[in-house]
Amino acid sequence: MIVKEKLVFWPLAAVFIGMLVFGFVSQGKKEGATKDLLKEIEVATKKSRAKKKAKKDKLDVKMLKTEDNLDMYELLLKRSPFFRVRDVSEIKKVEVIPLKKEEPKKVILKYKGKAMMGSKIMVVIEDQGTGKSFFVQEGDMVGDFLVVTIDEKEVVLRKKGGEEVILSSSKREQEKKEEGPSEE
Repeated sequence: MIVKEKLVFWPLAAVFIGMLVFGFVSQGKKEGATKDLLKEIEVATKKSRAKKKAKKDKLDVKMLKTEDNLDMYELLLKRSPFFRVRDVSEIKKVEVIPLKKEEPKKVILKYKGKAMMGSKIMVVIEDQGTGKSFFVQEGDMVGDFLVVTIDEKEVVLRKKGGEEVILSSSKREQEKKEEGPSEE
């Protein structure tokens, strides 16, 4: 039994000694690697500071304020997280199509009729541009126009800018006469 123990002890002792030697050797290499790593970090920091200083020297704010050229803002745009500077080849050329300016439709209001509702006088006014009819009294709005007065012979409308439109009820009666007698 003692022989078995000796057979197991010596190989285990050899493994233990090997581990100790390996630990000391690797520890020396580890210290060297740590020193090398610290030197590399220091060199990288110096380079980074030099690059920042160079960029700062290139960025002359007073010059940018006087220059109205997008190329001068390129450094600012590169630093911005919201913009990406693209090459001219990436930018698509877009043909500008001029818009045709349509003149606003002229409001053509026509008096259509009048009705009495108790003491209130109400009139029907048609916007011939849109085909809408309005049943209004004094103080109501017809599009952009305010109904100012309603008389026996005319209706006065006033636009916000002061323009006045007078719709005559007698014109309606004249149109009826021109059309001829209606057949009933």
